[in-house]
Amino acid sequence: MADIAQTSKPDRVDVSVPLRVRFGSTLRTLAAALGADAGFSVDELDDLRLALSEIFSVLAESGPDNGRALVSIDVTPGELFVSIRSDQDGVAYELDELATSILRSVTDTHEAGPDSFTFSKRSTDLVSGPAA
Repeated sequence: MADIAQTSKPDRVDVSVPLRVRFGSTLRTLAAALGADAGFSVDELDDLRLALSEIFSVLAESGPDNGRALVSIDVTPGELFVSIRSDQDGVAYELDELATSILRSVTDTHEAGPDSFTFSKRSTDLVSGPAA
């Protein structure tokens, strides 16, 4: 049987928010809603929110006050792929050891570039299939 997440074309949700810490909750809420629609468990939704929060905090705390976070979320059943970057050119962002460790534990993949971050999260229920 084919994996549902691999056969569906992703729906992309793009959003831009001010690069200020208080707008992190907006992104966490959006990611959780999309994850719930994709079939994620409560624990997996918490993982999504935590990953997004870690990355957004780095951008908000390091970026200029007039910057914006540009977020794209590709949604397929059982999987989200998130890309986050600042609209400010020439600003380098770096994850510290703690943030990297957190991302390693709550995402399936993650990548940090000098000006953008990506991560993916899959639902274990849809990946492993129903219990026997």
